[in-house]
Amino acid sequence: MLNTDKLCLGCMNDLGEEKICPICGYDSSSKNDSDFLPVKYWLKDRYLLGRLLKTDSNEAVYIAWDNFKDSVVTVREYFPKNLAVRNPDKTVTASQEDKYTFNGGLMSFIETNNKLAKLELPSLIPTVESFEENGTAYTVNSAFSGITLKDFIERNGGSLEWEQVRPLFLSLMDTLKELHDEGIIHGNLSTENILVGRDGKLRLYPAFYSASSPIKILNDGFSALEQYSEDAVSITAATDVYSLSATLFAVLLGNPPPAANLRLENDSLSIPAKFAQKLPRNVLVALANGLQVLPENRTADIEGFRNELVYGDSPDGTAIVKNNSATESDEKNGAKKSSKKNSSAKYAVLSAVCTALVFLIIGAILSLTVFKDLVFPKTPVDNSSDIDSSLPSSQVIGSVDENIEPEEKKYTVPSFVNKYYYSVIDNQDEDNYGFLKIVVKDKVFSDKYAKGTICEQSIKAGTGVLKDTEIAVTISLGPKEVIVPNVIDFDKEAAEIELLRKGFHFVEFIDMYDTDKKPGVVIQQEPAFGTKTVTDISVKVYINNYTGEEEFTE
Repeated sequence: MLNTDKLCLGCMNDLGEEKICPICGYDSSSKNDSDFLPVKYWLKDRYLLGRLLKTDSNEAVYIAWDNFKDSVVTVREYFPKNLAVRNPDKTVTASQEDKYTFNGGLMSFIETNNKLAKLELPSLIPTVESFEENGTAYTVNSAFSGITLKDFIERNGGSLEWEQVRPLFLSLMDTLKELHDEGIIHGNLSTENILVGRDGKLRLYPAFYSASSPIKILNDGFSALEQYSEDAVSITAATDVYSLSATLFAVLLGNPPPAANLRLENDSLSIPAKFAQKLPRNVLVALANGLQVLPENRTADIEGFRNELVYGDSPDGTAIVKNNSATESDEKNGAKKSSKKNSSAKYAVLSAVCTALVFLIIGAILSLTVFKDLVFPKTPVDNSSDIDSSLPSSQVIGSVDENIEPEEKKYTVPSFVNKYYYSVIDNQDEDNYGFLKIVVKDKVFSDKYAKGTICEQSIKAGTGVLKDTEIAVTISLGPKEVIVPNVIDFDKEAAEIELLRKGFHFVEFIDMYDTDKKPGVVIQQEPAFGTKTVTDISVKVYINNYTGEEEFTE
């Protein structure tokens, strides 16, 4: 087992004698909020908790060290904010009137995470185990190196193109479908609860919702209408369809839709012209159906949403838009009948995007179709367009941007070598190389560069690059081989500190009896001091357990 005394409790890397971590910048004197478990708290005598990573309405999440497997993990604690109370002894309780709700959510948390521990799905972060302690429950997940989808979008200009998004979300939907087949609803999908890994793939943040749980999870803009209800309502796969549609909407447009409960009163959902013109018809249709406020009008499951997104909901690509105001006859006939009043020139504008006609009307006012009332056009669409009349409608009016994009500006890459990685990231903004996407390529031992500094960058300093160019950096772990220090005659604590300071994390203390040596001090060490070796070996330190008193023998 690794000696944990010198671990950075912000990232679980070796801190050495530093107070500020050279890797993540965490201050070792920092404390977690008093409502949550403190840093250096042990769970099950196995998991050492570090800093509090995040909280939501249902749980608290900590970075932690698994002392059995010598690995970084995350620990999720069931801690509903409006119900749970942290006692001085760190246990969790709820008031008498809240006990029923608290316990119902607790059982749901345990049941759901026990199911997750048995699943191995490509877009799911593995669950190590779940257990009860402190009057609540905990779930341990494998550590995952990545950033939130929200951060990823922000680093890529605020929105993504459909061509970038398509392969990411299709894989994610496969995992969601399998979860739904197991009776597990995520219930909290959003750009903050979907992660982007270093492999470029999406992962579901392990915060799942059980339909039987009485605990509400609300995330305005992403939560479905049924999640706002004060009454017991059915949380189904359609709930995740809404949240996934809202997440896709946010990724493509840069912002989520208005909160579902507000849309029920005044639905003003729309897609600006500059986005609508670039999105395929089937994507617009799938979003329209997935973002229906009322669950009975919404796409019912992930498989249906996936088919609409890819195929337009039919093998031949004919899109079908659900419409509250349309009769069954309208739906069957493609809504081809009605008065000219509601015929909607809006659809003609979208249709024109796919034909040369758009170039004749640039600068004119466009009447775009999106989600407002989802009214079908009442007259046939011009056959010259390959976009049919089943697109969703909107009251929003936009215009085509006539400005020609200037030649893209080039930026000069600075030198990051010898700078601390955490300092580079903390200071990254528009004025300080915010034009670059900085990713960590590797961490290597180096005799030349201090631990935590950047020792290599993939693009040479002084090179001109376009905005959002990715640059990979390599971080130094410090020297791999060091001279073993002399700890002979040190007491146990002093010897451990000295060895850890030199980078030796694996220290094994062994009792040895020698009446000729001073009691309680190191009388032998392996390897011998002065030896040059790697720091990941185990150093054996022999402590004299002679007490200094003569032993009585008969």
